[in-house]
This record gives sequence, C-alpha cells and structure tokens, in this order.
Amino acid sequence: MTYLMRYWKSILIILLAVYALPVAYYILFGTLGSHGATDFHQFWYAGQFILMGQDPYQAYFSGVSLPMRQPGLESGHSNTPLLQLVLSTLSIFPWSVAKIVWLVLNLLLVALSFWLVVDKLPFPLVSLDRQTKVLIFLLFFDLSPTRIAIENGQTTLLVFVLMLAAVLLAKRSWGWSGFLLGLALSKYSVSLPVVLFLLYHRNFRVLVTALLTQFFGFVGLSILSGTPILLVFGEYIQLFISLIDQPGIHLANLVPGTRYDLLPSAVMSIVLAALLYLWLFRWKPSSHVDERVLDFHLLTILALWSLLVAYHRLYDAVVIILLIVLVFKSFQRADVWNLTLQMRAVVAWGLGIGLALLTIAARIVDALLPGMYDPLTNDIPAVVLLVFLSALMALLYRFLYPPVFEVR
Repeated sequence: MTYLMRYWKSILIILLAVYALPVAYYILFGTLGSHGATDFHQFWYAGQFILMGQDPYQAYFSGVSLPMRQPGLESGHSNTPLLQLVLSTLSIFPWSVAKIVWLVLNLLLVALSFWLVVDKLPFPLVSLDRQTKVLIFLLFFDLSPTRIAIENGQTTLLVFVLMLAAVLLAKRSWGWSGFLLGLALSKYSVSLPVVLFLLYHRNFRVLVTALLTQFFGFVGLSILSGTPILLVFGEYIQLFISLIDQPGIHLANLVPGTRYDLLPSAVMSIVLAALLYLWLFRWKPSSHVDERVLDFHLLTILALWSLLVAYHRLYDAVVIILLIVLVFKSFQRADVWNLTLQMRAVVAWGLGIGLALLTIAARIVDALLPGMYDPLTNDIPAVVLLVFLSALMALLYRFLYPPVFEVR
C-alpha cells in the first residue's frame, strides 16, 4: 500500500510540476504586462500621496490624479492606513521597478506561508516526508487563488503570513504577536479568523495590542497628512462601504441583487456557531482530544467560514492551504478522524476534485466555453468552499467524539 501511495504521489507531482510551468509563465509575463499587478497599483499609487504628506483617501474621493498614475489599473486603496503606510516604502521606486519588487516578495511569501503551515503550526506525532511536502507545495502554487494573488499583486499573502506568525507567537510573545496581528488587521476580512481564534483562547492582551496597533496607523496617517483622525476614519468607512457590494466567492454572491443575499451567510454562521458551542462547551469531548490538533481544525474552519461570509475575491482563498495540510496530516494519524478506508477515499477524492476546480484556468475555459469565467471565479469556488466547510465540520465531530470502534 505504501509503495502504491508513493507511486501515485509521484504521478501527481509530475503533472503538477508540468502545470506549474505555464502558471509561472502567466505570473511573470502577466505582472510585466501593462495591466499586471493591477491591485498592487492601488497601494503604490496611494503611497505617492503619503510620500507627499497627503491623505490618499481624501485624494481618491476628491478625484485628484497624479501624473505617475498608470491608466487602467486600480486606484481605490482598500486596506486600512497602517498597511498603506508600510507599503508606501515601495512607492519610492518607479512603477515598473516597484511591481517587480512586489512580485519577488510575493513569491517569497508563498514559500514562507507554506513553511509556516507545514512545519510550524503544531500537529503532534506527524512528520510529512519530502515527497508529500513537494506535492503540497505544488498544489498550493498551482491553485488559481495563489496565481491570481501574485499576478494581481494583492496583499493577501502578506496578511496570511502575518496571521500565521501572530498565532505562533501568541503564547511566547504577546507583544510581537499583537503587533503582527495589528498589521494583518489592515485586511481584516482575511485576518478575522485569527481574531476569533485568539478570542476563543482568551488571549486578550494580543487582541488589545492588535487593535491599538491599527489605531496608531490611523493616527500616523492623520499626523502625516494633517487630516483630522475622525475624518480619516470616516473616509475609510466610506471607501469600505463602496467596495462591499461586488461579486466574489462569498455566499451572498449566489443570490445577488435580492433582499435575501445575506440570508445564506447568516444561516450558515448561526448553525456553525451553535454546533461549535455545543461540541466545545456544552457537551464533553473525548478525553483523548489533542488540543493542538483541535486548534488546527478550528483555525481552518474559521478561515473557510470567513471566506464565505465576508466579501472576498478568489485570491483570498490562498488560506485553503490550511485545509490541504490538515487533511494530509490527519491521514497520517488514524486516531484523528477514525476513518475507514472507504471514508478516506471519499475525503481524498472530494479534496482532489475541489482543488481541481480551484486550479482550472478560468480564462482558458471561458475561451472554449464562453460564459464560464464568472462561475469559475465566483459561484463554483463558493460552492466548493461550502462543501469543504461542511465536510470539515463532520470530521471535527468524529475527532471530538470518536466512534465506539476506532479505526486503527
């Protein structure tokens, strides 16, 4: 059986490595093209105002335009002031240089986030072999969310690394953990799972430090630009409201333009919260539950939940590497989910099919089947994530309350 598994892993690695070549080509030449790094442009362009001591939010709403603005690229800076201030350091470079620097940084962040999830997040009694790690890395790199995050120049990978670092440092250095989480909160739709995770662990010092760090970002922009801090808050809230009603991978996108668009997210959130409350606080889990493995489950569940309830585009789904690693590591310990061979096959095939749908190049499919681009980048990922979350909740129940006859 072990030999057979290694054989199929080798086949998958070869296929994923071959597919990684056009992915890398698309990332490189997509970034270098005139419309490349379109999302990073908003931060680079906002940094031009910051370097001149001006408020970029105010400039956006007043329609002020600088000569270095690149036509056809994003200019509505969606993150909070703190990350805007940090990224303004890249605005000292001309646009053609800045986007290459950001491309290199994002590629490094892919490797760093992979390393943190695979090697640093605690999961006792499991050590993945090199072949499995290569397979997971290629799966992660080939995913459309990863490719789009890099090619668009998004901040998602940076925020994800900051989130992971905050979790890892929470017990050892609450100050650094809070500071890093504060930076990550600049894109709070992605970092919200860590806030809830630390709230579950009652690590209030980290949370308060993170909120203060974010607050000082608003203070810093206010002092730098001379704009009253309340006005900076108001400008950001106004910008946030203007961006939330857009298509994406969240559940509201499945029923857009109706009075019920928030209903699926609300129902799912209530059911999820009720189940977690019952399983973790009201009922008594098995005495053999490993708290560190439980933490991995909870962090992954919260990450998937946040993708479905808040406005997200496909690039934010890079956090799905948590689920990939959780499945691979749980398969190494029969006592985690206590699955029969048939159940393991269902989980493996389900994960594989879902990841395949999240890897398909939507533009190529749309060229062959017109009209498929939007479903492949919005609706289908939303359904896949919902299935993943539902399955993971069922697996969490088996972990907390193993069957009487455990599978060995």
